[in-house]
Amino acid sequence: MEKSLIDYLKEIPDFRDQRGCRHPLWLVLLIIIMGIISGYWGYRQLGRFTERHRLTLIKLLNIPQARVPSYSTMRRVMVQLDYQKLQTAFNQWSQQYSKIR
Repeated sequence: MEKSLIDYLKEIPDFRDQRGCRHPLWLVLLIIIMGIISGYWGYRQLGRFTERHRLTLIKLLNIPQARVPSYSTMRRVMVQLDYQKLQTAFNQWSQQYSKIR
């Protein structure tokens, strides 16, 4: 059975202090990926993407309390993220759709 991108993102250890965390790491990473794929580059641009698509993201991703991550949350994640772990997760997910395995 194929795993979703969310399943792979959930495997990335959350490096943040759990006190005050409103959003799971997988959710923040997924929104960042969606924003970048949609052509939104930079922290403030990603914040605009999130606000522009706020209602859709809340409904589609079942975001509790109807609160989407702010651009500053995305910035903190992007500054501290181990991109090797993100790359590994993304590559494992995408290989499911490759004809060469």
